[in-house]
Parts: sequence; C-alpha cells; structure tokens
Amino acid sequence: MLIGFSIFLLLAAAPLEGMGASVWILAFSQLLLLINEIRKRQVTGAGAFLFMSFLFFGMRPIYLLIEGDYRLLVNLFLVGADWDKITSAMWWATLAAICFSIGVQIAPKLHRRSFLRRRQQNVLATAPLDVTPAMIAVLLAGQVASLLVMMFLASRGRSLYGSALGAYIYELPVPLQAVQVLAVVVMADHFLRRRDIGRFVLLGTAGLLLLIFTWFMRDVTNFRGFYLTGLMVTGLAVLHRYKPRVGFAWLIIPIVVALPFFQYLGAQRTLANEELAEQEVTEEVFRDEGLLRSYWTFYGARGGDMNIFDTFVAATQAKVKKRPYVMAWLYVPFHLVPRALWEGKPVKGILQDMSFTRGAPMSPGIAGFFLLDGGKMWMLGCMMFLGYLVSCLDYFVLTMRRGYVQAMLMGVIVANGMFLTRVFLWQYFYQVMYVVVPLLVFAWVFRSRTEKSRAARRRRSQQALVERVQQGRALASGT
Repeated sequence: MLIGFSIFLLLAAAPLEGMGASVWILAFSQLLLLINEIRKRQVTGAGAFLFMSFLFFGMRPIYLLIEGDYRLLVNLFLVGADWDKITSAMWWATLAAICFSIGVQIAPKLHRRSFLRRRQQNVLATAPLDVTPAMIAVLLAGQVASLLVMMFLASRGRSLYGSALGAYIYELPVPLQAVQVLAVVVMADHFLRRRDIGRFVLLGTAGLLLLIFTWFMRDVTNFRGFYLTGLMVTGLAVLHRYKPRVGFAWLIIPIVVALPFFQYLGAQRTLANEELAEQEVTEEVFRDEGLLRSYWTFYGARGGDMNIFDTFVAATQAKVKKRPYVMAWLYVPFHLVPRALWEGKPVKGILQDMSFTRGAPMSPGIAGFFLLDGGKMWMLGCMMFLGYLVSCLDYFVLTMRRGYVQAMLMGVIVANGMFLTRVFLWQYFYQVMYVVVPLLVFAWVFRSRTEKSRAARRRRSQQALVERVQQGRALASGT
C-alpha cells in the first residue's frame, strides 16, 4: 500500500532533520500519496488537493535546497536559513498530507454500500434534460447579461472594493462566470449528442462569450486563480461529458505546461488588460531564462505562489497569542453575515493570529491555518477530517446520474480542490457554492419544464392511441 510506504519514508526521514536527504525523502513520500490517487484513474477533488500540496510542500523545499532562495525566511519571517526548522516544517507538512490521504480512504470504505446503491439507482434513472430552443435562448441571454454586468464592473476596476458593498461585489464575478460556464457545458452536451454545424456554432458562440467575460474579469480581481478557475471548470466538465472516465493526465499535464504563464500573469496582475495585450506574453515568459529554466524558477518565491511553504515554516515557529480551534469551522456558514449585523465579525474573515506575517498577504496553506487554529495535533486531526469530507463530496458527485449537472460539479470540485490547498475553509466553501447554487436553480427550473413537456407528450400519445382504438371500433361496428 502506497500510503504505508509513504509513512515508512516519513519515519525514515525523522532522524535526518536538518539534512538535505530528508528533503528528498519527504518529497518522495508526498509524491506517493499523489500516485495513490492517480492509480484510481479518475480525477477527483482529493487528488487535485494532493497534487497542489506536492507542488507547494514538496517541490518548493527542493528548490530551496538547490537554489538557496531564503529571502522570505530571512528578510520577512526572520526564521533564517535554518535547515533544522525547514526540514521539521516539511516533516509536519508531509504528515498532514498523509492524514488527509487517510481521511480520503475512509470515506469510500465507510459508505461503500450507500455509494454503490446510489450509483445503481442513478444508472437506471430517467434520461438527461432535453436541450430545448427555450433553454438555449435563456442561456445565451444569461451570458450576454452577465457579460454586460462584468463589463460595467471592469470599467470601475478594483476601486469597487472600497465601497460599502465591496466585500460582496468582490465575489459577484464568480456566480456570473458560473452562468457563462453553464452555458458552454450545456452547449457542449447538446453538440455531443448530435454533431451538426448549427450546434457547433452555438457552442462556439457560448465559448467566445466565456472567453470575453474572463478577459474582463481580470480587471476586477487581484488573484490569478480567481478568473482562471472558470476556464478550468469548463474544460474538466466538457471532458466528463465526452469521456466516461477522466484521468489525472487531463489535470496535471495542462497545469504543469502552463506553470510559467501562471507565474507571469500573476506577477503582472496589476496591469490592465490593455497594457498586458501590448506585450508578447510568450516572449516575456521565456525571454531571459529559456524554456526549461522558466519551469524551474516557477518554484521560486519571487512573483509566484510558492511562498506558501515558507509561510508554513514561519507558522511552525510563530508565537500564537490566540487560537480559534473549532470556531474556524463554525465560522464558515456565517461569513456572509453583514458587519452591520455582526459587530465583532473577523476582519477579512481571518480568525487566526497572522501577526507573524507582518502584514504581508501570505498564506501558510490550509494545513498552516489548521496549525494556527489549535497546534500540530489539531492540524493532523483537521486534515484527516477534511480529507474525509472532500472524499465524500467526490463520491457523491461521481455516483450522480450522468449529465451536464454531474459534469459541471466534477469540474467545480476538482478545480477548487486545487485551491483548497492554500485558502481558508470558508473561501473554498463559497467558491464552490457560488457555482453550485446557480447550477441547481437552472437544473430545477428546466427539469420541471422538461418533465412537464415529457408528460404532455405522453398524454398526447396516449390520447392519439385511444382515438385510433375508437376509430377502429367504429369501423368494425359499421361493417
């Protein structure tokens, strides 16, 4: 069992604290956890989480070891280039990933019968929704309307966040983008059922509107993943409609190939679209370093997201004055309560003592937040419980009736599973819900209409059959 071997490597690295060999051993231990998920040959939110965790807590320490990129540890966190502290933090991060992976394995074993029964029931369920002309018209109208709203927000720029509703406007682009993604997924499903030129044009139109929307969305957010998530969800959802099983290659290879571009776009995220368009992005990415070097320097702390491990190292050394413990979990459903109704609402939703970052917008990752919540043992227990919850969500969606709803939900939980590695619990929860709620409302409205339409067709068919029987009887009696 790969998890068992991962634990063995973790124990083997324990007496090597402070040595470079422990970095390689712990990184391989983390890699085994990812391989254990890849073996399932179905991309999941849990696997996406472990993939990003390996980049943050496996590859970044290797880069530190080889390149000596200590600028954050020395200048910001004042930890210094102390490899006893660095390897100790990596050891605990690896153990946290192991606990997460154990939690992932618990869910299918604990709920095996219910998941199997659910899958069997949904295999025999009714056919998916009919994509009617009315549905297509509503979807395209929704895309145009959401694009117009997005263009208005983009014209105001990031100054919107300074308004009284800034905290809520900040999230508004996500459900608006969900409308765009939903339209593309439904159009793709419509095209895959019968591939003709008319349906291809509809799919192309929906896809173009999504790309335009995402381009304008960049002028509203400071975070690269914020506007790129929708494109990831779209690709994964369409793949799930096209293929019966989507392997991890469809997630890992595109992400790895695009790493230097993610770093560049993140470093240039303060530029407007017009300024960025004037530059040759590909030339800028590879100009000074070359192809292979640009992939390697992605793991540097400058301009990228690889500061998460450095921040985790600092978190393990921080003198925490207050620990929220379970309040970090209980806060999740109350994050949307306005500050006017909750005078003591945590600023920016941060319950943890983040003073060790000295005001820098750094994240120690979800494992680091759990560490700040209640210490190392609390972190391990929370990571195991989190793995269990994410795995339950994975299997719940995988055992749904096949259709565009299931496909889009798989895209949502996989894409956000990657971001869960680095964000607060409430951020992950609402990033998922902002997409799920519009999707479920749309599915409910059109499913009821579809079912009414099918019922009407059945009644007309039955009425026609009765009329033919009556006509037959009348002809027989006349003869």
